[in-house]
Amino acid sequence: MKLSSLLLCLLPIVCAPAFVSTDAHACGGCIVSESETTQVTGHRMILSISQTQTTLWDQITYTGDPASFAWVLPIKGTVDIGLSSDAIFTALEQATSVTISSPTINCLPPDCAGGPPNAGNGSASAGGTGGAGGGGVVVIAEEVVGPYETVQLSSTDPNALRTWLTDRQYNVPTDIQPVIDAYVADGFNFLALKLVPNMGIDSMRPIRVTSTGATPVLPLRMVAAGTGAKTAVTLFIMGEGRYEATNPFTNFTIDGSQLVWDWDTSSSNYSEVKQAAFDASNGKAWLVEAAEPFSRYGVESNLRWAAEFDPINSGYGLDPMGPSALEECNADLEDLFSGIPDSTMWVTRLHAELSRAALGTDLQVQAAADQSSVSRWFQLTNTTGTQPECPPPPDWCQPNTTTGGGVDTNPWDDPVGDGTGGTPGSPSCAVAPESSMPATIGLLAATFFMSITRRRSRRSSSRSS
Repeated sequence: MKLSSLLLCLLPIVCAPAFVSTDAHACGGCIVSESETTQVTGHRMILSISQTQTTLWDQITYTGDPASFAWVLPIKGTVDIGLSSDAIFTALEQATSVTISSPTINCLPPDCAGGPPNAGNGSASAGGTGGAGGGGVVVIAEEVVGPYETVQLSSTDPNALRTWLTDRQYNVPTDIQPVIDAYVADGFNFLALKLVPNMGIDSMRPIRVTSTGATPVLPLRMVAAGTGAKTAVTLFIMGEGRYEATNPFTNFTIDGSQLVWDWDTSSSNYSEVKQAAFDASNGKAWLVEAAEPFSRYGVESNLRWAAEFDPINSGYGLDPMGPSALEECNADLEDLFSGIPDSTMWVTRLHAELSRAALGTDLQVQAAADQSSVSRWFQLTNTTGTQPECPPPPDWCQPNTTTGGGVDTNPWDDPVGDGTGGTPGSPSCAVAPESSMPATIGLLAATFFMSITRRRSRRSSSRSS
């Protein structure tokens, strides 16, 4: 499977130091040759909304290996087009990922956690231009952007527009022709894009599309081109405060009390709970996976580091005759955050498993009535399966033993601190759900820490799921 971009044209990228390599291409209202069997299976989209402008990115996954593509996007007025990188998706993915932690098995009680005398303390944690086009079509602007020929079109005649696209090898599927007709009737213009002749699929790059004003709408009717019965969509919204989908779509969050950790499989039922809610909505619900205030600086520093010190793998500046990687990266970041005050900047992450019928309506988002944060961190308490056992305690943390006179011979096992050592013969190394560390990691970390502290004592002679 390869990654592809619908509203962006994505290329293989490894963005150092924190990003993962992907293989991506562009698509739009995904139009390929009639002889091809390529099918869109999912999207990752970014929508940056401010009072002054709106910018849209879209990355798609698909099955098959298209030998050709064409990309058509409904737009209002005219738009600015720029080159991007799929590293920006990875950055937001990492910044908003859902983390699920198992209940923690704390195998050391307070008396033992610090280790023997003079050994110190330790801790561990894990995170989880315009002209006539002919035939009733007006060419508003034409330009070459990187490896792409782009054209912005206007028409009030759907038949003329379809003819114009077909004559230029934009193969509009039969079931999408009525969609284009509807957008024409609604007064939309169109952005059409394809590779410059003799440029292969491997030359494809991501692009971003920016329009003036706040336009919180995703053209899902056009997104339906090339999809199957179900399409997964993850949408990152940058804006002032928390956003949500509007009617006819619904929104929901995951209730942590419904989540259960299975000790036998080291996994939770998060996916099952999420899928049950999608199924109950007939594919018309959006899960609010995360919504929180957002600091731009982590994303900016990682992307700029990659663009400056590893430009080839950053996905920026790949055209030797074009802008530098850092210049392209800065332009991408400017559109991502433009017009959004740092003090009120939020990121909202939505996910949906949309049915084909759900793609019959464009998605409009709005400021949520509830402006509280949606946590993406789950520390589970419900469990099933067999809980792992604690490893044997070290020799300095054993069941209390006393001399015949009642004097405790193990001062590290004194729960009340009165020198009696508690109840003779009672083990005080207990199990309790305390930290946010997954249990298996916690056990290993505790064992490792104890071995280190013991070696230090002798020398002085005294990820989560």
